[in-house]
Amino acid sequence: MQTTTKGTISFPVRFFGSLFSPRRMFTNRNSYNWLQIIVLFLFLTAVMLMPIPFYYNHQTNFNLQPFLPQIDNMAKSNQMQTALNKMTYQDREFKDVQHAVIIKTKTNVAGFNLTKADRAGRKNVINLHATGFDIQSVGSQFKAKYATRHQVHKDAHAFLVDSWYQSNKVMIGLFMLMTLGMIIVGVNLILVNGAAVFLLLSRHNKITDIRNFREAVNTTLAMMGIGSLIAMVIGLIHFDVTIELTVQSLSLAFVVLWVYMKTKFKDVDKTALM
Repeated sequence: MQTTTKGTISFPVRFFGSLFSPRRMFTNRNSYNWLQIIVLFLFLTAVMLMPIPFYYNHQTNFNLQPFLPQIDNMAKSNQMQTALNKMTYQDREFKDVQHAVIIKTKTNVAGFNLTKADRAGRKNVINLHATGFDIQSVGSQFKAKYATRHQVHKDAHAFLVDSWYQSNKVMIGLFMLMTLGMIIVGVNLILVNGAAVFLLLSRHNKITDIRNFREAVNTTLAMMGIGSLIAMVIGLIHFDVTIELTVQSLSLAFVVLWVYMKTKFKDVDKTALM
């Protein structure tokens, strides 16, 4: 936290105090150093990331098709449903499990208690056991315990996918957090630098009183605050990363216009704003 002489405002309080004041957004453009700018950028990015773990922690189903399409196709096949219908399932366990091959092609295999010979040369494997199953695909292996949310004799596909998701929920959440996080960081970098360059270029025609790139970045981060908070709230209610980014981008455009209408990007009497 930045502390200065009497009458000044500390670093984070100054930022939050200017979120809904276009004049303060512009006046405080020289208030933060580069370290504080990085902290602000990370904070706004973290705000956008918050809905991701919240969503996947409360998710009750998962679309496996985009990630493991061959596994998903085997799980939803008629052969799989027929084979599991013949099995006795009780207390999250298949009874009297013996070796059996359900599906077998050049690249895929699924069945109960598959041997090494069954799995040899296959890229996609569903190996079912009494209390759980193994999945092998795209060079990775996953283990799962059977879940009870879906009845296996009514919908084998939903039963297997839900079991896989419930057993790997933490790993999936972390993977999606990293993947979508990189996208959000990239978009935020483009937004911040793009808007800052735009503001900086306007100084050559003396349209604004922005003097350097740091001031332009400060102003942009201040103007992004409202949109990032709105996007976070929308993401917590209905998660969709594209909607989040769209809301943030559109909000930034409206706030830029709002700040311009109130300040014309020109200095005003700062003492009246403190």
